[in-house]
Amino acid sequence: MHRRVITWALLLIVGVAVCAPAVHGETLRQQVQVYITSPEMGQVVTGLVEIRGSALVPSFQFYKVEFGMGPNPTQWAVIGSLHYQPVINDRLELWDTTVVPDGVYTLRLQGVKQDGNWEEFIVRQLEVANTRPTPTPTPTETATPIPATPTPTVEAPPEATPTPHVIGPGVVPTRASQSPTPTLSRPDLRERLPIDPQGWAQSFCFGGVAMAVVFALLGIVFGVRRLL
Repeated sequence: MHRRVITWALLLIVGVAVCAPAVHGETLRQQVQVYITSPEMGQVVTGLVEIRGSALVPSFQFYKVEFGMGPNPTQWAVIGSLHYQPVINDRLELWDTTVVPDGVYTLRLQGVKQDGNWEEFIVRQLEVANTRPTPTPTPTETATPIPATPTPTVEAPPEATPTPHVIGPGVVPTRASQSPTPTLSRPDLRERLPIDPQGWAQSFCFGGVAMAVVFALLGIVFGVRRLL
C-alpha cells in the first residue's frame, strides 16, 4: 500500500517538473505583447500621427517609442516621454512630424522589464511628406457650343411677264417658226426579209451535186457486190 502511494507521488512530481516549464513559457509568451499596428511599413505620414499597438512584457517597468532617420538609424530620439503603464491595442504615442524634415524614418517600440532587458518592435520605411505640394485637381474643360450657321434662303426669281407684241396696221404677222411637214416613205421590204433568194439557188445546186455523188456511190457498191 505504501509502495503504491510512493509510486503515485513520484509520478506526480515528475509530471509537475516536466509540465511546469512549458506552462511557464506559455504564460511568458502570452504576457509579451510588443508591436505597432499603425502606421504601417512604407506608409506616407503627415502632421500629427497616432501610433497604435501594444506594449506589455513580464515584470513590466515602462515602454517608449522612438524614431530615427533612414531605414537603419544609428541614433534614436524618444517621442513624447516614458510610459509606466502597459498598453494593449490602444494609442501608444502621438508623433508630431511637422518638427522634423521630410524624408524616410523608422519607428521603434521597446517594452522594458524590471531587470533592464526589453522586447522591441520596429516599423521601417515611413515617409514624412509635410512640404510636398498637394496635387491640384485639373479642371475639366467644357466644350464651347458652336452657334448654328443659318441656312441661306434661296429666293425664286420672279416669273418673266411676256411682253405683248403690238402689230401695226398693214403688217402681216409671221410665225416665229414652222415645223416641216413629215414625209411618209414606203419601207424597203427587201432589207427586212430574213431570207436571201440568191442563197436559195446556191443551196439547190449544192443539193443536186450531193445527190448525184450519193447515187454514184450506191451504183459502185451494188456493182462490186454483183462481181463478188
